[in-house]
Amino acid sequence: MITKQALGSTLFGMADILRDKVEDYKAYILSLLFFKRLSDNYEWENENGIKEFFAEHHREPTAKEKSIIINKKHDFKIPEGCFWRDVREATIDKKNEALHKAVTGIAEANVDKDGRFFLKGVINTVRWNEPAPDGSGGKKLSPEVISLLVSYLDAVDLSNKNATVDILGDAYEYLIKRFADENKGGTTAGQFYTPQEVVDIIVRYLKPQKGNVVYDPTCGSGGFLISAAKYCHANYGNPKAIRLNGQEDVWNTWAIANINMILHGLDAKIEKGDTLLQPKFRDEDNELAIKKFDLVMANFPFSQENWWKNGEPKKDAKGKTINKKDGSPQLEYPGKEDFKDPFERFIYGIPPFSNGDFAFLQHIVSSLKEGGKAGVVCPQGVLFRGQPAKTEEEDGQNRKADDEYLIRRGFLQGPIDSDGESKELHNIIDAIVVLPGNLFYGTTIPGSILFIDKNKPKHRKDKVLMVYAAKEGWFKEKPNMNELQPHDMLRISTILESWGDLEIAKEWIATQKVRLWALIQEDLGYKLSEIEEDYHEDINSYSERIDKLRKSLASKEAEGKKPTKSELNTLGTLNAALEKLLNQKADKIMDTHDLAAKERKAIDDVERELITVLQDPELWKRYFSIVDMQELEENEFNLYIPRYVDTFEPEEQIDLKKALSEFKATMKAESALDNSIVELLDAISQYDQK
Repeated sequence: MITKQALGSTLFGMADILRDKVEDYKAYILSLLFFKRLSDNYEWENENGIKEFFAEHHREPTAKEKSIIINKKHDFKIPEGCFWRDVREATIDKKNEALHKAVTGIAEANVDKDGRFFLKGVINTVRWNEPAPDGSGGKKLSPEVISLLVSYLDAVDLSNKNATVDILGDAYEYLIKRFADENKGGTTAGQFYTPQEVVDIIVRYLKPQKGNVVYDPTCGSGGFLISAAKYCHANYGNPKAIRLNGQEDVWNTWAIANINMILHGLDAKIEKGDTLLQPKFRDEDNELAIKKFDLVMANFPFSQENWWKNGEPKKDAKGKTINKKDGSPQLEYPGKEDFKDPFERFIYGIPPFSNGDFAFLQHIVSSLKEGGKAGVVCPQGVLFRGQPAKTEEEDGQNRKADDEYLIRRGFLQGPIDSDGESKELHNIIDAIVVLPGNLFYGTTIPGSILFIDKNKPKHRKDKVLMVYAAKEGWFKEKPNMNELQPHDMLRISTILESWGDLEIAKEWIATQKVRLWALIQEDLGYKLSEIEEDYHEDINSYSERIDKLRKSLASKEAEGKKPTKSELNTLGTLNAALEKLLNQKADKIMDTHDLAAKERKAIDDVERELITVLQDPELWKRYFSIVDMQELEENEFNLYIPRYVDTFEPEEQIDLKKALSEFKATMKAESALDNSIVELLDAISQYDQK
């Protein structure tokens, strides 16, 4: 059975073949992986079915019986001529055509009970037979490259015999993360991947239950949905204890999400389309009513401009388009008087067309059942953008309230009527976590997590928990991108879970420590396997060359011949090179073990830190705050965290007596040094005079 580390390394090795040859090479690799998985497993299931028949009936099945076995065994159909072997055995000049025919044939052959071709656009999202754009008559991806990719992957058996859904799914996720890491600064990484640590915090606070229907309106590669299924697997022994639904607008990302679900063995419904303009999940009895879910988890595109696609380029007096600094046109938008959302999602107010944050948030709120909950990653601007109404006496402007202010106030107090008054007092904001900047792929904008609960417990109805997780030391600063580590996740999740209750915190920490230690151990094993993979080939190569040379020298000695100086030098060089490699490998292994030990210690340190803090309410304000509605009203519903949590780092306390003593000692030492220099110069002067 192949390990996920070995499979992940093998798959990522294919990236080296494709780099600089196609734009979005991850789609090529993931699509090819999916095709081979279906093909390998189909043939293994056939063999297994026939073996089972023979074991039961003690004979080979007839042609008719064999056909029945094959039809019963598979979740997917593969027509003749569309197997992996057909592509592998195709001549080099027919490689592109054979691969195109295979994936297209499979896409056309798989139809569900509703007549939907559920693999169309999934397995055949890549155009393997696309002509070169230069008109040369060649292919965009040369047959030589395809042949190399096929040969590379052909060595790995991807059937259940050698790769379970867990191994395959984990390797696939590993691959997606590696692709995101490679493109940290690019916009595409953020489209399909949310850091797993953030996903984990959200899933564990929402706690998916058996029978829940879960939804992600901007699902990317499906990370939230996969994590929710894994949570159910860990807690109920069944990853299918919940139903999974997602929508994604980018074709390749939509395909990746579908493949991700299938490889994890999950039954998920992933729809393609723009969630704001074309929400695909609607009530069965009313096409204009949004479908309701138990849980929603999302990381929508931050501050999406022109989300209703009604912006027009702004023109100057001469009719020339006015551009922004980045070269894109400035847009202007129509008034909101005639705007109407056909799905009636914007009950708290119409968001500005130039920024989609509150459009996505209101879509999410509309997608929740009356007792539903949501965990949403969003930019911190949603916490404070927008201004309340001000009279002329207050600010001299007689200003109307901004739309974003009214929407945020609506989340805290309920929808507002035409007179600006709440129709009903109903706070749906449960908790807020402010995250460090530069944590998300494709943007440096500081993010936050907004937890929404449409049916908050009675004792929390007029309260909001605010957690400041952007404190120095609460995340790992890295040159390209910051990271949350296991102990950071423990700190955030404990505050969320406990709401300041020490006993709840103790129980939570006890369970989470075991889980996080297991994750650290798993990560340790993974990294050690990667080190082994990285050095295996080179160490084996040097070892074999040394062994071969030693045997040759031993044979010469047996004949009474002496080794030449050149041979001895070569042996010494090879031994030195091997020793260097072994030392490098040993150092990396030691560093990896040290890092795991530090992470385990950090978890213990955070446990002690949290117990100390939760025992002293005076210390709470440096970590979190439970804010009531009165305080929120006093702050005009501005949720800017520094208004409620002490975000300033305390100045280091200085022991003045100790500092004065150290200063005197330093001055005394400096004076003694000056005297020594003067004496030395006098001695030199006297010597010169002689």
